[in-house]
Amino acid sequence: MDFNKYNSRAYAETGSPMQILDPWTGEPMMDGDKPCRVIVRGTASKSVQAAMRAKQKAAIMSRKAKGAKPEDEEVRVMEDVHNTLCEEAGPYILGFENVMNGDKPATAEDALWFLDLTFPEMGVKEDENGKTVTEDGLDDKGLPAKTPVFEMKNNPFAKQIAEFASTQANRLGNAPKV
Repeated sequence: MDFNKYNSRAYAETGSPMQILDPWTGEPMMDGDKPCRVIVRGTASKSVQAAMRAKQKAAIMSRKAKGAKPEDEEVRVMEDVHNTLCEEAGPYILGFENVMNGDKPATAEDALWFLDLTFPEMGVKEDENGKTVTEDGLDDKGLPAKTPVFEMKNNPFAKQIAEFASTQANRLGNAPKV
């Protein structure tokens, strides 16, 4: 039996087409009758793993060079989370199908442009009756308090790609060469 058909790392490296969904409606995005797709490497890809390793090493070296301590962490806002999501999803992108950047077809070099188009929108989570979902916690004085639970209200492109890349199901169908 030829076990090469189980080489999920090779499949992950080749990439698979991911249908792009509208971040708000979840509907597949189309260019006329053609699906708009991103060719996405899987997380098991050797090149993706190398990119992650290099990014983490650079972050460690930067903190060491600055002599940073955990208490020196800077304040983070949602844009920082968005930028991190985009930077992490970028190495997964091999190319695009039926996606235009202005008047030219998008390429792998357009990955960060594409990922930055949509921004995560957070909002208060509601139950099936429209009431705010809360969790028990403590206030500033240590007294019991109910804290609202927040959730992402849309599905930005970076999140779509990260989720797709992490599934092993996408290894079964290889993408065309871009």
